[in-house]
Amino acid sequence: MTHSSRIYLAIEGIDGTGKTYVADYISKKYSFVKLQEPSKSELGNFISNGAWDPVTDFFLFMADRASFLKDLPRDTNYVSDRSLYSSFAYQGYYLMERFRGIDEYFEFFMNSSKILPFLPTHVFVLFSDVDLALKRISGRGKLTRFEKRDYLEKVQEIYFSLKGRVENIKFVDSNNALDDLFKLIDKEITSLSPQGHLPSNK
Repeated sequence: MTHSSRIYLAIEGIDGTGKTYVADYISKKYSFVKLQEPSKSELGNFISNGAWDPVTDFFLFMADRASFLKDLPRDTNYVSDRSLYSSFAYQGYYLMERFRGIDEYFEFFMNSSKILPFLPTHVFVLFSDVDLALKRISGRGKLTRFEKRDYLEKVQEIYFSLKGRVENIKFVDSNNALDDLFKLIDKEITSLSPQGHLPSNK
């Protein structure tokens, strides 16, 4: 497993926190290549169209990542709408009960991630009030198997458990309007480059 020579920024958080908007914004303004999980490959579509148990979900998502990441150039800046840390949080809701606490589960998770060609260099976890997040996604129609209140509350807690465990992770408040969120994102993005700036398409 190797690391990207440039930036691979993962946008994480529960549904309804604005991940896709933020990933699109960064991609357009800062000329990052956008990635999305699951991928649009045959395996990614297989994941999207199924209702799998948590263990199967966990390894299907890992396999999908391993497949699409291996062919990516290493000299490009990427922003990803979700990453391996989605598996940690979303499938972790169910998988953690099989381990003796968060530390043992995190060790299993990081060992599993060794199959990936490279890992995110930076992570932004968007967080918000769960009721607000559910309100935002209510207009999409029927909620998915991942979009239930109690479930999302716990998933968000699991995301916060990454603090101190993952390098270069930032937690970004997305309770306010998108314009306010984008201002916070701009501030965080400028800190990613050693020179303090990145290309911007205005």
